[in-house]
Amino acid sequence: MYYMNKTKRNLIMASAIINLISITASLIMSILLMLYQEELAAYLEYYYFLSYSTNIIYVVISFAVGLVGSILLLFSIRQKGKYFRTSHGCYLAGFIIIVICGGYLPWILLFISMFVSDVVVINRPSEVRQEERKEEQAYEEKKRKIEELKQMRDSGLITEEEYKQKLFEIL
Repeated sequence: MYYMNKTKRNLIMASAIINLISITASLIMSILLMLYQEELAAYLEYYYFLSYSTNIIYVVISFAVGLVGSILLLFSIRQKGKYFRTSHGCYLAGFIIIVICGGYLPWILLFISMFVSDVVVINRPSEVRQEERKEEQAYEEKKRKIEELKQMRDSGLITEEEYKQKLFEIL
């Protein structure tokens, strides 16, 4: 069985969350700076690591782009990375957006995650048996339902069209 590497997933998740915090703080600081420019001027020299701007259009666009990048990253690792290989395009798009538009820490985490393998193969016997049992139970359930449908069709309870429709739903 294949599972996404937890280290890679956690690095991507941390990068997305830190980016969300960073762009939100930047948006709030820019709005506060526009509203209270004189009062905050003395404090801003101590917080040089925060990015802010007085151009509201730039701030809103950078917030929206950063939000899209974070959402793409989080979407690519949904369900504990089960679909990471199929949503690799979302990961790459989010990666590029964060590297271009994000802060330093999010893209450093993404670069570190780049060197971590995507998947881990886990072959614990208990997990393999459990998955096999689930697949077998699902197969037996479908088989039983199909047999019931055949009996209903043969006895005349349902028409051939209804049989085909219900068979399609089962399969």
